[in-house]
Amino acid sequence: MHRSQRSHGFTLVELLVVIAIIGILVGLLLPAVQAAREAARRMQCSNNLKQLGLAAHNYESSYKKFPYRQGGTSTNSGRKSGFIAILPFIEGGNQFNVIEAGDATVPPGGPSGWSSWAPWNTSPSFMRCPSDPVSSTLSKPNSYSMCLGGDGTSISGHSNVNTDGDLSGIFSHGHNGGHASHGSIADGTSNTIMYSERLIAQAPYSSQAGNPAVGMNENVPYLTTIAMVSGVHNNPLLCKSVANGQYLVAGTRHQGNSGKVWHDGNPTYVGFNTILAPNSPSCVNAISWGDGNPVILPPSSQHTGGVNVTMADGSVHFFSSSIDTGDLSVPAFAAFGRSPYGVWGALGTKAGGEPASIPE
Repeated sequence: MHRSQRSHGFTLVELLVVIAIIGILVGLLLPAVQAAREAARRMQCSNNLKQLGLAAHNYESSYKKFPYRQGGTSTNSGRKSGFIAILPFIEGGNQFNVIEAGDATVPPGGPSGWSSWAPWNTSPSFMRCPSDPVSSTLSKPNSYSMCLGGDGTSISGHSNVNTDGDLSGIFSHGHNGGHASHGSIADGTSNTIMYSERLIAQAPYSSQAGNPAVGMNENVPYLTTIAMVSGVHNNPLLCKSVANGQYLVAGTRHQGNSGKVWHDGNPTYVGFNTILAPNSPSCVNAISWGDGNPVILPPSSQHTGGVNVTMADGSVHFFSSSIDTGDLSVPAFAAFGRSPYGVWGALGTKAGGEPASIPE
C-alpha cells in the first residue's frame, strides 16, 4: 500500500491572509516613514536658515552693517537682492565673483535685479527648502525671505505708503540708509526676527494689467500666491477674507511671484512682514508685476503648524501659526514704531520698544 502524500505548500486562503497582514503593516508604517522624511526635510530647512543667519553675521562683521534687502548700483535699478551680497560668506564666493565681474554685455554687479542673466539664473542650493514642493522644479527659486518688520513701514518697498523702504525690520533698501547693524537692534538680537520661509508661488506670474480674468481660476492654494485685496493696508483682517479652506475664494485676482526670482530684492520676491500670522494669506492692494503695494506678506511653509525662523542672534526657532497678532484691525499704514500686532509684530521690528520675547 502507498500512503497518500500531502502537499506542505500554502493554501490560497493562507496566502491572502499573509498579503492582508503585510498590507496592514505597510499602511501602519507609511505615515511613520513620511513623518520621518518630513522631519529630515524640516531639519534641512532649519539648517539652511541657520547658515543664512551666520552669513549675515559674517557680513556684518566685515562691513559693520547687515546686508540690505535690495540695492546694488544704478545698473541694477536698485533691485539687486541682498541674498547676492552674502554669497561670499555662505560658500557662494565663486558665483558672487562672476556676478560682480559682469561680462561683455552686462556691467559689473549685474543688470536690473529682475533681469534674466546666466550668472544668477540658477539659485544656490541653500536657497531651497526640500519641503517646498516647487523648489526642485524651477531654476532660480528662493524658499527663504528677509524680515521687513512688523509695523506700517514694512508694507511697501518704495512708494505710496512708505518711501523710506521698510525701516522697521532688519532688511531694508540700501539706497535709503536701510542697513541695520547690531547697534540698531534696540529690541535685542534674541527678540528680533531676521529670516523665515515663504513657499514658492505655484500660481501663474502675470501683471494682471487690463485683464481681470487672469489669475481668477478656482482651487488655488492661498499659501502659494498673492491675492489682490483693495484697501488691505487699511485693515489687514481683510486679507483673511480671501481664504476658503486652503484655497482662495473663487474669483479672487492673484499673482504668483513669491520666491521665483531670488536675485530681485523687491519685497514680493524676497521679503515677509510680521503682521498676519505665519501661513496666513498674502495680499496686495494693487497688482503690478512684482511692484504691487502695499503688501501683507506672512511667512509660509509646508511644515505642520508653523514656520522656521532665524533670529538676529543666529538662533533658529519654530513659530506657531497661532502666535499672538494683536489688533489686526489697526490700519497698517498708520502703525509706526511700537507694533499693534501683538507678539508677532513686536518680534519683527528691530527697535519698536515692545517687550516681546520668543513664545515658549
